[in-house]
Amino acid sequence: MGEQINLKFSDEVFSKVKKYSKDYGYGSIQDFIRELVREKLFEKEKVSGFQTYLASEKALARLWDTKEEDEAWKNL
Repeated sequence: MGEQINLKFSDEVFSKVKKYSKDYGYGSIQDFIRELVREKLFEKEKVSGFQTYLASEKALARLWDTKEEDEAWKNL
């Protein structure tokens, strides 16, 4: 599994993080923060967007494997 950490943000920062996460399609604030950490850790290794996608695949599957999502895409 993995280790868990807790973060504390000011109300203003938390509000902005929450809005950014929602506006840019992250499933949760945790998903957004994980992506930030991955980008920082692997920026020198030139991790591609595809590699980031693979690392986030389980989180994305939870969002995409829904009846509502299927309905939204069926006309394309």
